[in-house]
Order: sequence, then structure tokens, then C-alpha cells
Amino acid sequence: MLGKIMPTLFILFVIAFTLCFAEGDEKSKHRSILAEASYTHFNINNISTFIYNNGETDVNINYNSGFYYPKGSYKAIFFESGLLWGGKVNDKIRVGGSAYRPGLTPGKILPDGTAENSENPNVRIYRVRPDYVEGDLTAEVNDGEGTEDQIREQYRVDWMEWPANDGAPFEDKNGNGIYDSEIDIPGVPGADQTIWYVANDLDSSLTKNLYGSLPLGLEMQATFWGYNLPAPVGNMLFRKYVLINKGQSQIDDMYISMWTDPDLGNAADDFTACDTLLNLGYVYNGNDNDAVYGNTVAAGGFQLLQGPIVDGSTNDVARFNGRQISGKRNLSMTAFIPLLKFSSDYGEPSQANYEKGSLLLYNYFQGISRIGGCFEIPDVLGGGCTKFPASGNPITGEGFIQEMIAVPSDKRMML
Repeated sequence: MLGKIMPTLFILFVIAFTLCFAEGDEKSKHRSILAEASYTHFNINNISTFIYNNGETDVNINYNSGFYYPKGSYKAIFFESGLLWGGKVNDKIRVGGSAYRPGLTPGKILPDGTAENSENPNVRIYRVRPDYVEGDLTAEVNDGEGTEDQIREQYRVDWMEWPANDGAPFEDKNGNGIYDSEIDIPGVPGADQTIWYVANDLDSSLTKNLYGSLPLGLEMQATFWGYNLPAPVGNMLFRKYVLINKGQSQIDDMYISMWTDPDLGNAADDFTACDTLLNLGYVYNGNDNDAVYGNTVAAGGFQLLQGPIVDGSTNDVARFNGRQISGKRNLSMTAFIPLLKFSSDYGEPSQANYEKGSLLLYNYFQGISRIGGCFEIPDVLGGGCTKFPASGNPITGEGFIQEMIAVPSDKRMML
């Protein structure tokens, strides 16, 4: 549960191993206007993907799959991804975040409770890398960011104007708690590339267009970083989201979910699954051969590394914003939803619709079906209910695998 100013933090990372281009016509009906947001690329290792400062990620500016692996191949694993949340304000369910269309506006929430002017020059996406002066910028040039001199200059400007006072991370070299661009190092300490922005959900026209809900009054600070190292770390993108309730109301029964529309190579032959021991939701190919990848097909997914804080036992210790808190614990994955088209239990929530959007989405947050029942375990496995459908082993065929409830097709998922 989020209090009036209590931030809730969790980190996820993406493991990249594949590619895809989406069915543009079918998904374009959801389209957001990416031109309203500034964007940059994460491209320091084997991944290249798009990050926007309105909450959207992994979709390219032409509204095709934008999470490319390997970098430079223009083969992609995710069509689009975003963070979703929901809670109760005065017992009324409200949801927000980003999924196909943004529910966020770039900029922070000011002390008077209003949104920062998104047209201000400082309201943009920031990206730094410690070696920008002499480092190899081939990836940035190949991603169409401009000339080498232009890219190096933008890195310099972001370094000098790094918004540490707004919450952007930095390495405090002199230990004085104040960001000094001449001494301190902007970005996640030790990372080879860091991206940061802040956004808010105060625009009700956006939240209503998303899933028909009013805003919750949240500010979201998003950090993305990675390392230029060999695999497996070189195949990872780390994400950290800080949510701060700056509204006038308490938010009760708060849930947070990572949503993604994966398109693994050929998007029409995918399956999704989860690993409850690893807090992992992932996509894999439904056939031995993929139209894009051939017969060497990989997989990719999101793993929850540090969940929101809840009350724990006296022996528990939670991690939060670089410190430890006794008597608390970090939540692990509490539900996994493999969204399936035209399914009464697993169907996608409708956008711009409160009854069929916000309320159904809130059911999913709780690990129950869109119509309010449980997710049934197949009879062949003994029946019963689960909050983790498709948690079996697709390699051995043991347990609840998605093949039991669906055929290979275009999928979405929520963790």
C-alpha cells in the first residue's frame, strides 16, 4: 500500500535473446502518439531498444517491435512493454501506467500538486555513459541518433545537466550528498550506460484513454541501465521504477505489474510461461523452427529482482533505495497472467473502458481471472486453482504448460 508520500520501489531486468516485427495493422488501433514524448536508445551491450519518457518502452518510432537482439540485426523479442498499477482511492478502483498507449505525461509533480510543464527544456529523457568523451559510439550512430559529434555533445549536456535533484542516481565521489558534475559521476554507480526520466499520471484524459480510470496522483521515476560485458550480463537490461504518491488521497490495496507484448521472431507462434522460483515471466517459441530465427530459437523475459516492501517478521530484512529495513520484506512475484485473445479467463482488458478495462485489469493484479474466478489447473494435473498459470516446464512438458490451454500465437503477459 502506498501512503501519501511513501515511495514503492522495485527492479526488473530483461534478458534479451531474440527478435520480432509486429502485425502493425492489428495493434495500431491501440496506438499512442510517441511524438509527444522524447526518447533515446539503450544500446551499450548486445541489446538495442527504445525508451520514452512517457512510460512506453521497446516499441520503435514506426510502431513496430523495437527491442532488438542482437543489436544491429533489427530482429526483436518485444513489441512493447510498460509498467501498470492499480489501487483503491476511497474504495474506488483506479489504474494507470502504460500499455500500448501512455497514461503518463513527462515531468514531475510540483510541491503544489500540479504537473510540471512538459514543454520545459529540462523535461526530457537523460542518458549518460562514463566513457562518452572517447568511447566508441558506433551503436548510437547505427541507431540513427546523429553524427558522432552530435551524439557526444548530447552525452556531455546530459552529464552536465543530470537531474540528480529530481531523483536521478549518481555516484557521490566526494560524499557530500550533492551532485557536482565536475566531481561526481551521473548514473547508476558502475553502469556503462544509464537512462533516467520522471513522469506523472495527473492528466485524466490519458488515464481514461488507457483503461477508463481517473488518475491516482503518482509520480514515476524510471531508471534503465546496463553493462558492456559478455553474456549473460551483456544480454540484460536493468529497470528500476520508483512510484511516489503525491496525490491528496491514500491509496489502498495497491498492485504493480510489468506488462509486455512479446513478439519472438515470428509473433504468430509464441508461448509465454513463468518460473515461480526465479520470479520470472518469459516468452518462448511454440515451434522448433521460427520464420525469423530459423531452427536456433531463443527466449527472453522479465525477472523481478526487488519487489515492493510489505510487513514481515522480526527476522525479515527488506531492501529499499540502497538501505535495509528490519521487520519488512520485499514481495516476490505474486501472480503471472498469460494474456490470450478471445479467452473468457485470460482475455485482454479493453482500453478506454472502466468496466471492461480497469476493473478487469485489477482482477489480474490479484491473480484471478477477468471474470473474477480462479485460474483453473487442468484436470490432468489434478485440478484446483492457481495464480501462476503456465508455471510448468516447457522443455520436459512437466506441470502446467501453456500448450494445455492455447495454441502457438501472438501473446501478451503480466508479471
